[in-house]
Amino acid sequence: MANALPVGAILKSGWAAFAKAPFLFIGFTLLGGALNLGSQFIQDQASKSIQDGSGLGLAWILIFLLGFSLNIVASLWLNIGLFRGAWRALGGEKPIFKDFVNWHGKLITRLFMMTLFLVAVNMVVLAIAFLAGGLLSLIRLELLFIPLVIAVFTMIYLAVTQMFHVPLVVARGDKPMLAFKEGRRSVDPQFWPVLGFGILMILIGLTGLLLCGVGILVAAPVIVCCLVAAYQHLFDSEDQTGFLINLSKG
Repeated sequence: MANALPVGAILKSGWAAFAKAPFLFIGFTLLGGALNLGSQFIQDQASKSIQDGSGLGLAWILIFLLGFSLNIVASLWLNIGLFRGAWRALGGEKPIFKDFVNWHGKLITRLFMMTLFLVAVNMVVLAIAFLAGGLLSLIRLELLFIPLVIAVFTMIYLAVTQMFHVPLVVARGDKPMLAFKEGRRSVDPQFWPVLGFGILMILIGLTGLLLCGVGILVAAPVIVCCLVAAYQHLFDSEDQTGFLINLSKG
């Protein structure tokens, strides 16, 4: 088991990594955010046209699916780019523009599969909770909430133990099931410190959103830098997939 998570030192390391190239971190976050907003706008317009019964119904459905796909790809690309920049900065290097924007199709696909896996796991938890709640409600209505409360705590547990799924998939090349098991194995022994760290990351993100939304351009990359620093403490700091060494790979 790794040593206890030194939250203070990790925050300091995360901020120091961000400070190595703040304008690149902020600029890339802005670029990724703009792509997400653009794809969301496409989805909203298509959805509105479908609901209004406008002509070219099938075309609007395809446009909606296009916007949805762009949103997913942009989010994954943003995550990988910020992760790569944070990893280099934590390694003592100053990230460059190419570190952020370089395209890695295999890594994006791998991370997408992990995301689908986690969504599926959470959906199964909810399905079991609703089914169990429905059956218990036949006995007594108040019993309906017991499985739902259990499901909420289970999903919190999953969120904490899978907090490092991005580096596990990207830096170690783990497949979804292995990454899921490794997350549980490494986080379980110090679940509460990692939970506290996760809550702190959420508070940093909320603070960024409250600052007219602009603060998230700083908060998001700082959070990624801190997550990578925590991952390197709990797991290792080795790039086992080589995606940092060869930027043309993938």
